[in-house]
Amino acid sequence: MQITLNVNVLVKDGALVLTDPTGQTVTFSKEQTVQQKVSMIALGELCDLPKRQLATGFGFKTRKSYYDIRNAVLNGSLADLLPKRPAPRTPPKRTQEVEACILRTRFETDLNMYEIAEALTHMGFNISARLVGQVLADYGLAKKTGLTGLPPRAAPRPRGDRNPRWRLQAALPPPTGRL
Repeated sequence: MQITLNVNVLVKDGALVLTDPTGQTVTFSKEQTVQQKVSMIALGELCDLPKRQLATGFGFKTRKSYYDIRNAVLNGSLADLLPKRPAPRTPPKRTQEVEACILRTRFETDLNMYEIAEALTHMGFNISARLVGQVLADYGLAKKTGLTGLPPRAAPRPRGDRNPRWRLQAALPPPTGRL
């Protein structure tokens, strides 16, 4: 049995659209990634299109992604075809409750960010001084104080002050061009 396959592949707004010459279409939504991957490999095995062109037609970027997906379809399990979770696996430490505690501690006491972090750690929050500094900076409450006990830095001198001849040349009028 021989099958001739003539299908136009188009990715529109993240959805895969397969169209045959008669105009009938099959649309796979963005959420149906497993079906898109299996369809891509089926077309790749049945036609002689370049693999990179086939991968980009299905919304993937490289030829390597085609071969990775092909290996998962032919040799792997269904779990290998499911999309991986892109988000971090640990919950964020900066919650509204932590922000409220940082701001309340800042307004009620005169502690700096290191002392606030230590106080909140004793209260049971696992946060760093850097997180406290970020929260305070986001609300415009961070103090930008320099180190105490150090003399203030001198302002940089203009470049020409080091060479007395340069000062003389700068004071002279520019040449007129006539002899």
